[in-house]
Amino acid sequence: MEPSQLPTFLESEFEYPVNHTTVHNQIGDVVVDAPDAADSEAINEVLAYDNDEIYETVDDLLYSIIGNLDDDYIGRKFYDDRGENIEGEAGEYPHDDRDESF
Repeated sequence: MEPSQLPTFLESEFEYPVNHTTVHNQIGDVVVDAPDAADSEAINEVLAYDNDEIYETVDDLLYSIIGNLDDDYIGRKFYDDRGENIEGEAGEYPHDDRDESF
C-alpha cells in the first residue's frame, strides 16, 4: 500500500479510539510500500517501537505510522531544488549558515 493511501485505509478499518493490539492483529501484515520495494515494511514492523497504547483518532494512528517509517521512505536527503546539491567529503552536504529572509 502506498503511504498516500494510509489515511483512507485507516479511517475505514477502525472505529476510534483503537488500541495498539487491535491494530497489530487486524492490519499488522499490511505492507507500506517504500520507493525501493526491498525496503518496504509491514505496519507491525513500523509500529514495533511505538509507545502509544491507544490511538484516539485516525490522525494519531497515521502520524505514528508515518513518523516511524524508515528513512528509505523519503526522497534524497538534503535535496534542495533552489541551490547546489553537491555531496561533500564523507557524505556531508553543504549547508548555508547565513540567516536570510526573502
